[in-house]
Amino acid sequence: MRALALLVAAALGAADARAAGLGFVYVSANVGMASGGHAALVADETVYHLQNSDGLLLLARESWPTFHLVYAELENRPLEVARLDVGPEVTERVQRAFARLYVEQEIELARRESLRDDVAWLEASAAHGAAPPLRGAGLVAPGAAGDPDALRLRRSLVARDGAESLTRALGEVERRIAELASSDDPSRLESLREALLLREAVRALDGAYGLDPRALAPLPAELDDPLSAGERAGLEALSARLEAAVGELLRSARPDRGFALLLAQARYLAARRSLATSHLVLLDAFAGAPPGGSRADDVDDSIRAKRRAQAGALLRTGRARVLAGGRVDEADFNLLEESASIAARDGRADAAGPLSELGLRKLPARARALDLPPLSGDFSAALAAARARLREQDERLAARWSYDLVRRNCITELARTTDGAFGSPEEAASALGASASPDGEPFGFVPFVFFDRVRGRLRVERVDSLPSRRESELARVLAESPGLATRLRESTVYTSSIYRPILRDSAFLLFTDDVFWRRPAYGVVNLVYALGYASYGLVAAPFDRGARAEAGLAGAMWSLPELAFVNVRKGSFDWAD
Repeated sequence: MRALALLVAAALGAADARAAGLGFVYVSANVGMASGGHAALVADETVYHLQNSDGLLLLARESWPTFHLVYAELENRPLEVARLDVGPEVTERVQRAFARLYVEQEIELARRESLRDDVAWLEASAAHGAAPPLRGAGLVAPGAAGDPDALRLRRSLVARDGAESLTRALGEVERRIAELASSDDPSRLESLREALLLREAVRALDGAYGLDPRALAPLPAELDDPLSAGERAGLEALSARLEAAVGELLRSARPDRGFALLLAQARYLAARRSLATSHLVLLDAFAGAPPGGSRADDVDDSIRAKRRAQAGALLRTGRARVLAGGRVDEADFNLLEESASIAARDGRADAAGPLSELGLRKLPARARALDLPPLSGDFSAALAAARARLREQDERLAARWSYDLVRRNCITELARTTDGAFGSPEEAASALGASASPDGEPFGFVPFVFFDRVRGRLRVERVDSLPSRRESELARVLAESPGLATRLRESTVYTSSIYRPILRDSAFLLFTDDVFWRRPAYGVVNLVYALGYASYGLVAAPFDRGARAEAGLAGAMWSLPELAFVNVRKGSFDWAD
């Protein structure tokens, strides 16, 4: 559900005035990622924070509403925001420092991905196997050649550029592929992939390929409303601009235009089919995309119903806002594709788990394998060299961004990047009130210790405390029905009207996030309950693959801090308004 919530926040522009300016955010502990707590920097509604991804500490950048929704609402963690008393120029300098780091990481990660593709392509060529799929090639299908809308697009291109334009373009890219296939240049493979994708785009235009049905987001019947007059006008304007864009891309000299050309064709075909059928046809923004998470979708029917209702409302809002205006912006149209994809997936972005990219304009990019031309050269030597380059890149990434619990974690790099926005530690101290870096300080890498240091030393204007989802709901329930009976009902997992037990939260019986002096006693109860649940899980293991036994053992572990007045486990939620 995180996926749909992200899009709601991004598309509808939810805002919280407390996030304006520059500030440090402390995220309370909870089971799961960042179980010891987390920290982030917020600058003018944009949040920067670092996450451990397969051993690399990578910078995430997202909107404040998205961050708040994920951590405070769905992950049920209280937040504290220490707003700094600084001017706009200081905020801008810090933002530029994080933007530079983000771009640097993206470039290096893209290089690693390209080198991985090199290895995969050489392995496939050496084994005379099928080439790995190429992004965007699966938006159209050779088996759907002669599509009426694609023929219309082809006629338009021929009328503008001449009957030989497509033949000429195809000949040029074929010659380019032949040159690259016979080259010994180790960097040829990336250029070859681009050329193959461009050839497929030109073939699709020349052969009038139609849409691949698997590249579409089929809308549920209850959301498949006929197009309104305003929506038709918007789609007519969009298809005209896409038709012009296809011609411009075809005439362009950019060697990397294959994907853009395929996407423009596919969107054009979807728009024309929508107009022909009077029902909205949209590309699936997540077809073939890797999932951003792997936790099981163990929600009950009521949550699924809420997801469906929310996805439907979002799609209808998007149709009215994006299509009916008469001039459709492609960036907003991409959000409409995302919302349709969610609706088609019963309220999820991906059947296997949520996608962290949701709301950040993830382009439809269904992949398909293309013919791999015979490559010249010594495959053994080329493959060994490609693997060596990939190892070197992995080592470069590890040297620069490897995660270390003490020396390089979400705290240390957040603070170092903030200080790095200034010319010297003295300049950083002058701008912020003190250096943000915890280097050399005992336990400075621990989130709550770092945040205490921020509050005590930096120029803090105020600290805002933002409640977790359960804290907000508990306050509402007690206001509506005060009294001991309500408190007792809400104190246990199985009688609470706010929370539904989820295995990933581990097995526990009593909430301890809203008590202190009674916490050790509650912890004993939770410990005994978790051990009993683990025993039950051993019996159920043949039926649930050990999920309940694992939840029981995890529950026993997370109950131990409660014996020392510390709460880590707070529960989480699958859905939020």
